[in-house]
Amino acid sequence: MWNKEAAINFVRNNAHAHATGYCARAVTAAIEHGGVSLHHDNAKNMGKYLVLAGFREVYGNPIKGDVAIIQPYTGGNTAGHMAIFDGHYWWSDFKQEHGVYPGPGYRKNQPSYKLYRHN
Repeated sequence: MWNKEAAINFVRNNAHAHATGYCARAVTAAIEHGGVSLHHDNAKNMGKYLVLAGFREVYGNPIKGDVAIIQPYTGGNTAGHMAIFDGHYWWSDFKQEHGVYPGPGYRKNQPSYKLYRHN
């Protein structure tokens, strides 16, 4: 059973001071700590595995426990990015202080992303 509080607490407690390049690993571990098993892959590919695990794509403003899958941009990390929302901040392998896009390259290029929510 999905426990978003456990997932969020896990990602907060295991976050680094800055990006490490392992966002998908960090968020997948948090989701698994919250009770949902996931296949491991690059961040950009995780949407289909979230759906198979009971998440659904949603639109609009994020709520606590939502997961963002962000596609890569030209010149950036080819794996894309993955983060989970705690109701105030997005978390991946670090606390994202500037919204869903984790760094200046993402904020400048604003690649497409999808939000997923567990029922």
